[in-house]
Amino acid sequence: MGKIGFSLAQIEAFASVCETGNLTQAAKRLGKDRTTVSELIENLELDLGYSLCDRRTRPLQLTEAGQRLYRQARLFLQEAEALSLLAQHIPQQVRQKLTLCYDPFTPRAFLTELAMFLGQRGIQLNLLMMERGEGEQALADDVADIGVYQAINRSIGEKFKWRALGAIELAVYAREGFFPVGSPVTLLSLASSTQLIPFYDLPEPMAKRLQIADRIQVVNEPALLQTLLTAGLGWAFLPTHLKMQHLPQVERLDTELGKQGLMHPMVALWKPGANSEWLSLIESMQQIFDGSVVA
Repeated sequence: MGKIGFSLAQIEAFASVCETGNLTQAAKRLGKDRTTVSELIENLELDLGYSLCDRRTRPLQLTEAGQRLYRQARLFLQEAEALSLLAQHIPQQVRQKLTLCYDPFTPRAFLTELAMFLGQRGIQLNLLMMERGEGEQALADDVADIGVYQAINRSIGEKFKWRALGAIELAVYAREGFFPVGSPVTLLSLASSTQLIPFYDLPEPMAKRLQIADRIQVVNEPALLQTLLTAGLGWAFLPTHLKMQHLPQVERLDTELGKQGLMHPMVALWKPGANSEWLSLIESMQQIFDGSVVA
């Protein structure tokens, strides 16, 4: 791109002089003094290397070069005005979109209500399902604005801020008859049977909590996991809000795990530097989570 030999202020001054016919009226229109407008025109002529108007005439007469430049100057100013208007609206346009990355165990009712809540406020919510490691990277790279994940009880340092949203309940599901008749299902039976897990990259804290069986089968597409569960190819430890017991021939099982330890917190993650508007959104997310998750 070549060097620009004039400023916007010079072009504004030149166009105003062309349209008013004298420096005094041009100065009033621009809210400047006459001397400033005169200097802007003179400097523009010096920068361009040719005269634009004859100052000896009243009203000022444009030279042939000045007439040609004026037509282009008016178009240039119209484009500048359009750019100025666009620039003023960019912050609003940025705020009209929000990208949220989320854990496969995140309640879909919560995500749906959050999307509706933001939509009513003119904000489009983009939803990206990805595992915790990918989500943290997306937040760090500004691909995502906020993440919703299972708490993993480890320090996240200064990279992210976090706040608890609520908790989800986990239960054991399997096809009817997958385990021998009898209740509750023993830990030995769970450990010795194939466990279907919807995560391919389990952080150690999550693995300790979610993985019970020695033999696991990773299926990170929820619909396919449901199909395999229905087919009796394994059992799964899943959130109760997914209501897997409504699948054909799938049941929720009583196990030796009992109820203790089956509730697990979900947290919101975001980069530091949030303003009051952002923190207000996090609080709204907490309220929506509390109202949308049914165990």
